[in-house]
Amino acid sequence: MEASIEPTTNAILLVADISGWTKFVRRHAKSASHARQIAVHLLRAIIAAVEPPLTVAELEGDAVFLFALSEPGDLNGVAVKVKAQIPRLFRAFAAEMKLLSTRPRCSCEACSSVERLRLKQVVHAGEVALEQIGKFEKLFGLDVIIVHRMLKNSVEAKEYLMISEPAYEAMDGFYGLEPERRVEKLKGVGWLETRVFDKDQIAEVLQLLENEEGYLPEPSLGQIIKWRLKLMARSLLAMASGTMFRSSRNGTV
Repeated sequence: MEASIEPTTNAILLVADISGWTKFVRRHAKSASHARQIAVHLLRAIIAAVEPPLTVAELEGDAVFLFALSEPGDLNGVAVKVKAQIPRLFRAFAAEMKLLSTRPRCSCEACSSVERLRLKQVVHAGEVALEQIGKFEKLFGLDVIIVHRMLKNSVEAKEYLMISEPAYEAMDGFYGLEPERRVEKLKGVGWLETRVFDKDQIAEVLQLLENEEGYLPEPSLGQIIKWRLKLMARSLLAMASGTMFRSSRNGTV
C-alpha cells in the first residue's frame, strides 16, 4: 500500500467523549444491544451538529474525534469558528439524551439508566500531518496524542469542557467565562496548562447564546457584559446571605 505524507499544518483538535460509557456498558452487559443503540443515537446527534471547518476524523468507540485545519496565519479565525460549535455539541447531546429518556422504551437496565451519561469535550491546538492511506485519511503528530491524553485528567466531574492553553489563546477566551486553571500531567507527554469550564458555566453559555436555525453565533459585547453583571449580582447576593458562592469540580454549588 502506498502512502504519501503531507506537510504538517496547524489545526484545532477536539474530542467529544461520552462520560461514564465504559461503566455503563460493563454494568449493563446483559442489555448490550440496547446500550450500543444508545451510543449510536448519541454519536449521530453529535456528528449531525458538526459544521465546517470542523471535520470528523474518526469514531473512537464512545467518542468523536474532530479537527479543523488552518491556513497559514488563520489559526485564530478557525479557532473562533470551532468555539462557536462547542455549545452546539453540548446542546445536541442534551437534546438526544432528553429524547432517549422520554420516548417509550423497554425496561432493561441500559434503557432505564441512560440519564446517567454525560458529555465532555477536550480541545487542543497544534500541528498535524494528514496522511492518505488508500481511501482513508489519518491524522498524525504529537498534538493528536496530546488531545487524546487530555481525556485522562484530574477532573472528577463527568460533564465539562477542557481547553489547552494554546487553544484557549487561539480562541481569544471562551465567551467571557472565568475558567478554572489546571496543570495536567499527561502520560508520556509531560505537563500541560489547561482551562476547565464546569457544567454550570456551559449552561450559562447555552442560555446566553441565541439559537437561530441551529446556529449559535458569537455573543455581542453587550450580551457578555450583561451576563457578567448577572453573575456578579448573584455572587454579591450569596455573600450578603452569609454563603460564599463557589463551584466544586463536579459543577455543584
